[in-house]
Amino acid sequence: MQLKKNQVNNNIALTLTEKTTISDPVYLFGFESQQSKVKYYCICQDVAPASQKDRVNLFNITEGINDPLNSSLILGLQGRYNYFIYEQTSATNLDPTGLTIIERGLMTLKGTQASNYKSYEFDVEYKVYE
Repeated sequence: MQLKKNQVNNNIALTLTEKTTISDPVYLFGFESQQSKVKYYCICQDVAPASQKDRVNLFNITEGINDPLNSSLILGLQGRYNYFIYEQTSATNLDPTGLTIIERGLMTLKGTQASNYKSYEFDVEYKVYE
């Protein structure tokens, strides 16, 4: 998953329906910064048409506005985050305690300014001896 800072990130495509065990789920998204270990939560509505939800779930997530009950949150620094998606029936609960995780993965938060996050690449040369 990739999000951009201070923007509405439209049509984030995931496949959650196949793992969801409750009817009419409300999805709680959790993000944990790999740098600071700070956790952020928001409830996101699935905006995919009902006819497509068996194949794909779509979410619009706004970064830069603090309204976690309405798919909006303010994350920390640009960089990598672990994400966790929980299923629940409450539209107001932002606490993942006791909830079932239905998906986890990596998210990259990108921005318009130079990032403090640095990625390094190394050329590796292997020597084989017989």
